[in-house]
Amino acid sequence: MLRSLYVVLVYLAFLALGVVAPFVFSLGYVWVDTFNPQRIDYIMLPLFPVSLVMGAGAVGGYILLDRRSPPPISLFMVLTLALAIWVTLTTAFLAVAPDAAWAKWDWASKTILFSAFFPFIFRSRIQIEAFLQVYIFSLTIHFVSAAIKTIFSGGGYGRVLSVAATSGDYGLAEGSTLAAVALMVVPIIFFLRAHTRILPKSILTDALYAGLVAAAIIGAIGTYARTGLIGMVVVGVAMWIRTSRKITFGIIGAVAAAAVIYLTSDAWNERISTIQDYDQESSALGRILAWKWTLQFVASNPLGGGFDAYRINQIVFPATELHPEPLVVYGKAFHSIYFEVLGEHGWIGLGLFLGLVATTFLTQQVVVRRTRKVKELEWCRELALALQVSLLTMLACGAFIGIAFQPMFYYLFAISSCLGLHVRRALKSMAESEASARVARPGARWIEAPSIRRLAATAEGAVRRKPAGRTWREQP
Repeated sequence: MLRSLYVVLVYLAFLALGVVAPFVFSLGYVWVDTFNPQRIDYIMLPLFPVSLVMGAGAVGGYILLDRRSPPPISLFMVLTLALAIWVTLTTAFLAVAPDAAWAKWDWASKTILFSAFFPFIFRSRIQIEAFLQVYIFSLTIHFVSAAIKTIFSGGGYGRVLSVAATSGDYGLAEGSTLAAVALMVVPIIFFLRAHTRILPKSILTDALYAGLVAAAIIGAIGTYARTGLIGMVVVGVAMWIRTSRKITFGIIGAVAAAAVIYLTSDAWNERISTIQDYDQESSALGRILAWKWTLQFVASNPLGGGFDAYRINQIVFPATELHPEPLVVYGKAFHSIYFEVLGEHGWIGLGLFLGLVATTFLTQQVVVRRTRKVKELEWCRELALALQVSLLTMLACGAFIGIAFQPMFYYLFAISSCLGLHVRRALKSMAESEASARVARPGARWIEAPSIRRLAATAEGAVRRKPAGRTWREQP
């Protein structure tokens, strides 16, 4: 009962603060989408459309109270809206499993469309950091819960380590997804530890962020998911490349890896070792067979088969010593973001999704390049680098789990776009201030400002080209 009351009070706090600061409605939507309060509070919130109310507050709050400085139309927005339209068309006209397709479209389309709304809301440094803080702490309950259960019980493959569901087959309740997301946030946590302005910097906050990093890693290990091992390798290598203290970071990484190998149970080591037996282990082999089916399916259906098209597949496992007869499995999931998008929405859908990935990487790289020597925007450069590592981690882990339309990707796409737009506005403002300072500087001539100098040169050239003769302006 107390847990339900606490969750309801937090929800009401987002609504109340949103009236004063409209962007808080959007933070509330992120919290609902990530924390899943309706899955944690079993008494009050399940009876209430928590997501719909918060989403309506976010859109209505912007239109009625915060409609200022709208961002320019960007490639991210175009691709996101195009993807939303395309998945709607494939669901309406190409779905091979219509009921399941519309059920998935109901939440996937909201995820895509709301991410396109981000650049209108999160514009300043505080707003961008507020999103990151809310998102991280909304995820905390999931991977901290997994870490605690791992410490006291050793974890286990297929166990429900998150607190948000009673079965491990959806969202962060699924072990591989939980491991990927827990490792994805590690670079962002390091960024917040160094650059936070919302939380006061102190030994306590440093310890808090360090504890979150430890919990994320322990929680990922506790899932026994091979995806977690892939994520740890990607995060470790990427952060080692980025850091200037490579020897120190390398030693810490080696010690951590040795500790993981020594302290983990035989069951964990046995589970991870099956990576090399991909052609025999049933889970890995099932993925490969499902991917082969997807390629055959899109060969005759290049536009895809709508959401959850995998439900019509028929996977045949070859005979083995333990199973002399071939095993037939119906409705084997895609288990890969790339094959998921390809099978459901064809080559056009995959192109749009990969276009979003490429656009995000390009935006992050532009931020890194344009802020390299701008001290005031050093935090932007560090955040762009952290988001690059997070996206690389999700792309690597996502190759083996079907989470292409869950919020993790679209939040990374959207906040990277927000960061790029913020840098553009900040650099423009700094350039205008510098030009004004040149003009206003004591003793400076009026032509010192570059823009004025260009106008003067243009006017002088026009006078020189003017035909001889006096005009009415020259008459005494």
